[in-house]
Amino acid sequence: MERARLGSWAEVGSRVATARERGGFTQRELGDRLGLHRSAITRIELGQRHLDALELAQLADALGRSVEWFLTEPPAVIASHRDGLSADRNVQRLEDELERTCRDVELLNDVNVLSVPSAALHPGVTSRDEAEARALEARSLLGRGDGPLLDLQAAVEPLGLLAFSLDLGPSVIDGGYVRLGDIGVALVNGTADPGRRRFNLAHELGHHLLADEYTADFGLGTTRADREALINVFAIHFLMPRSSFHTRWTELSGQWPDPRHRLVVLAAEFRVSWSATISHALTLELISRSDFELLKVRRPTSGDYLEVGARFDEELQPVALAPAYSQAAVRAYRRGVITADRTIELLRRTVAAEDLPRPHEMPIEALASEFEDII
Repeated sequence: MERARLGSWAEVGSRVATARERGGFTQRELGDRLGLHRSAITRIELGQRHLDALELAQLADALGRSVEWFLTEPPAVIASHRDGLSADRNVQRLEDELERTCRDVELLNDVNVLSVPSAALHPGVTSRDEAEARALEARSLLGRGDGPLLDLQAAVEPLGLLAFSLDLGPSVIDGGYVRLGDIGVALVNGTADPGRRRFNLAHELGHHLLADEYTADFGLGTTRADREALINVFAIHFLMPRSSFHTRWTELSGQWPDPRHRLVVLAAEFRVSWSATISHALTLELISRSDFELLKVRRPTSGDYLEVGARFDEELQPVALAPAYSQAAVRAYRRGVITADRTIELLRRTVAAEDLPRPHEMPIEALASEFEDII
């Protein structure tokens, strides 16, 4: 998974400018930190002033980046937006977090402690019907039937996707996706409500399996909105297959004549947001457009869930790290490949040093062999 090296000082300078701007520094402020004149920072960012190893290390330290960050190309991030709004600053934060996560994943892969299956569907879809069919194919690969998919973070790993949930702050950014060879890395915004987080992860799975950004003839057109709409269709049918949704709707009709009560149960059982549940019911023609408009403003409360005897268990609460990734980080530490401090960083400080298991001790035979080699 070696990242492509930058080929010119102008490209390095561009990375410096990006890091400075995202860090909230002016050229003068960064120069003051490094003991350089503002004009020197300008020339660095234009690629007109070369950096030696010591200066690059000092620059990386001042901007909170690794030296490697300035010398390699960033991953191609696919950012998912809510309501199509633009938010450059929020996208930058997402890109920073995804790039850091990708580098950590690459580290664990390069030291041979990370094992993630690879899976793919036929890339691209051209219609809503095809998007629904691809969702059912994905479920078939998992062998999980058509019922609710619980613990979605673990469920997507057999499909080659490592899922992370981090607190990105209240923003219009739902999440993002990066492809690293056969492995996909998805990051969802943990500040969203629980059902929305699951939908966002299913959406990123669609990017991963359908490879929409890498397929010229993906679907309805060439616009991002067209692709996102089809990915949304994939996501909703992956989480709530038509057949099981219909079946539960019919089963619940005897106990709960009021459609709203049934929808509250379905939202809890499938662990999806209220808006996704009622939108799906409308698409499947289980409710009318007028019913939908009324239900939009009658969002369920905790009391509504208690009334129908349903419990909405939360998933993807931040910080939530991909299970295979967390296992790999501890495995690398146990083998002595990385230090305790690096392991804690990889695990986003969800553990302390005393929580880590003891590193593997070298067998006496191996110690004796090493001693013989020395003498």
